[in-house]
Amino acid sequence: MSPPKLAGKNAVVTGPTSGIGRATALALAGAGARVILVARSSEKCATVAQRLRDVGGPEPITIIADLSLLSEAKRAADEILAIDLPIDVLINNAGVVNRHRILTSEGLEQTMAVNYFAPFAMTLKLLPALRRAERARIVNVTSNSYAIARLDFDDLTFERRYWMLGPYSASKLGNIYFTRELARRLEGTDITVNATHPGLIFTNLGLGNNSHFAKKLIGAIWGLFAKDESEGHTCVFWAATSPELEGVSGKYIADSKVTAPKPIARRDEIARRLWEVSESTTGVRWEAV
Repeated sequence: MSPPKLAGKNAVVTGPTSGIGRATALALAGAGARVILVARSSEKCATVAQRLRDVGGPEPITIIADLSLLSEAKRAADEILAIDLPIDVLINNAGVVNRHRILTSEGLEQTMAVNYFAPFAMTLKLLPALRRAERARIVNVTSNSYAIARLDFDDLTFERRYWMLGPYSASKLGNIYFTRELARRLEGTDITVNATHPGLIFTNLGLGNNSHFAKKLIGAIWGLFAKDESEGHTCVFWAATSPELEGVSGKYIADSKVTAPKPIARRDEIARRLWEVSESTTGVRWEAV
């Protein structure tokens, strides 16, 4: 019997305790990868780790961090680097969407902090470990809701205008900008980076005590973009493992196909400006690989 196709590989998955992240972690472990789980809840992370053992994967590694805080995201990256393993796959999956505006203790709007700034900081800090892999892949989980985004550099905390999908769609547009600019900087290396739209999971919205009407309204809006959890991880797993994507970088992937994003996501000058803002915001700067 041939060994699993990811035997000997190491994969980092953020947000692995539910939905797409959990399914992706299980798929990677089932294919033989050692999975490093980065999650906020130690209890939920332990449950997922046991499921990874149950599917026969190598002993998982858990890193507990609240990715809404840049200090925690950077600490998590430092802990991963301290493990001293090459990273073959990095899945930036952790995400949140809030009905109401929430500022973190560091002064960032929470959705942007978790969905965009945390993966920016973690990815740049993890580049040395990714460089050690034979051919490493970074997968940034985005969403087709980027198409309705409004990215205002003068109001990245959404103080002036907030609605549920405002910062969410902006963060997902940011993920694509980050992917394209990072791919440009990594050109000529053995590290590739792509953005995937796997579908959104309605059950993770956390609609709380909203009225029945509000839940139906929000559900209808979200239904424009939602996909069933059982299918959601397949695009992410394909982006992380498919031989078809060897050497392919800077692309937008939906339904396990490379496709051109809408013009709003191809504004490279805006991508470079966002990169500069992101370095300033996170305190993590690009160092050539």
